[in-house]
Amino acid sequence: MTVARAVMSVMVCTLAAACSTPEGGKPTLEYTVGGCSEESENTRAATGGEVDIIGQGDTIHVSQKLTYVCCAELELTTEQEDSTIKLLEKNIGEICRCLCDYEVEADITGLSPGVYQVEVWGVEYEDVHIPELLGQATIRL
Repeated sequence: MTVARAVMSVMVCTLAAACSTPEGGKPTLEYTVGGCSEESENTRAATGGEVDIIGQGDTIHVSQKLTYVCCAELELTTEQEDSTIKLLEKNIGEICRCLCDYEVEADITGLSPGVYQVEVWGVEYEDVHIPELLGQATIRL
């Protein structure tokens, strides 16, 4: 099984790069996307499946079972405006006909205490797939 991993704040960092929280204490995103665990019989790509969003300490944790095309390479980023945090999923790989189930785990850390509206948007691919709201929750840290 292949696992993609990246650390995100202002830019995406690869495994070979050292990343740290930017000055000013902005939140940091760290995530994993498990490789295709099994082919799915769903007929529609980018189904959110199960999306769980929980908060603990200064961290928001997102756990998701995502059905999407088998040949995808998924990249996650965040956007924050006031107390709304959007987790954005984008396919930077290919498009194909088969569908797979992926396990997505993401931690958004370095957040100040407060109430946040967290939204999971996925999966964008060029002008073929537009992002859909796959899950949301109000989280108090």
